Amino acid sequence: MAELNSIHVGHQVDKLITMDLPFRGVIDILYPAAREKAGAPLTMLAAQRLLGAVKAHDIILIATGWPDRPHISPEVAETDGPPGAALLGRALHRGLKALPFFLVETRLIHAMKSVTQSAGFRVLSPEEAIAASQSSSPLHGAAVLGFPTDPEEARQESTTLLNRYKPQAVITIEKGGMNEKGIVHTSRGHDTTEQMAKVDFLVAEARSRNILTIGIGDGGNEVGMGNIRDVIRQRLPFGAQCRCPCGQGIAPVTEVDVLVTGTVSNWAAYGISACLAWLLRDAAVMHEEDLEKWVLYHASDAGLIDGISGFVEPGADGLRAPMHGHLVELLKGLVEQGIHRA
Repeated sequence: MAELNSIHVGHQVDKLITMDLPFRGVIDILYPAAREKAGAPLTMLAAQRLLGAVKAHDIILIATGWPDRPHISPEVAETDGPPGAALLGRALHRGLKALPFFLVETRLIHAMKSVTQSAGFRVLSPEEAIAASQSSSPLHGAAVLGFPTDPEEARQESTTLLNRYKPQAVITIEKGGMNEKGIVHTSRGHDTTEQMAKVDFLVAEARSRNILTIGIGDGGNEVGMGNIRDVIRQRLPFGAQCRCPCGQGIAPVTEVDVLVTGTVSNWAAYGISACLAWLLRDAAVMHEEDLEKWVLYHASDAGLIDGISGFVEPGADGLRAPMHGHLVELLKGLVEQGIHRA
């Protein structure tokens, strides 16, 4: 029997995180396009790039948070994104000793702090988190920062963050991306620009400085989907023609170094964690089923909603917490088996 290699493991991880369990019919369009563009399993490619770019004490910026139903309240946001961000941050911290700074809309800071803490981090100021990462006594710190929704402020903040903290990677998870008119859309083609943090500018500035950028999404309207923009315009509903006056469709223009698509954005983040665990031959880098459910419960306790059902309940994208837990269990088992075989 042939020896396992990264391509084999990454392919199996990609298969798990792209099972269309919610029957949305989108991932079967997004994943083949992204895979063809990348020329390799997406989760493994992202993990390999992170392993090559990040060393101990390096800061990683992870942007997430999707204000959902902003026409009702800008404080309503969904559970897909923050758990994936927090748990990928945990994997990068455990595996590479990286220091994650999470970026969300200012109104979502409280919820993101709750999710981050449930993943095992002590939420601190940036300066305190940096000090914790260099302390001889263990303290696993992370920072949660607000990022502007105003375009000009977002440009300025992008420059400030990159100059001040010199991150080695910028990751976006389930984060609305702007089309050529600067409009962010829902998957149903509606304008949701006003309340969305404009992290497109952060990604663009990071790329101009040769900082690794990774985009994670599941609907075709997220930052990074510019990598497969033509496919989105051609094949997704509202890809080329949206329901708002801009008339340019939901397909974003911002590109990233690595685009990872999953059935649920959280799952894609977990796939990267699983591949990183395999590359490091350390299964503990990947979180377990119990922690997955714990984080989802805290996300709902913080008021985040399931974006499909609209209920404040532990789950994401129409799937309850046990389903997400089972997916994590499968990924964890795959990693353990792969390490055993390697």
